[in-house]
Amino acid sequence: MTAFNENDFLEELEDSIKIESPEDVWEFVNYEIDRECIYNSNCFAIVKALNITDWSNSEFGEITNIQTLAFASLYEFVSENITIPAE
Repeated sequence: MTAFNENDFLEELEDSIKIESPEDVWEFVNYEIDRECIYNSNCFAIVKALNITDWSNSEFGEITNIQTLAFASLYEFVSENITIPAE
């Protein structure tokens, strides 16, 4: 299992937003998080890095698989920590 560093992911995401200047930033964020959660091994690494132990109160509804848990966890982390440049 590869290690996942949430801060590196966030920094790369912010850099990508600056470079690509997407019209819909949150659509871009969703796409990048989704891309990160393609493989189960990545998902387990994300959940481990974010120290997720309770997923009962997810805004994404009932969590039934590792991909959904990783996506929801990473989305929450990003939404709480991202700095989006002003236009």
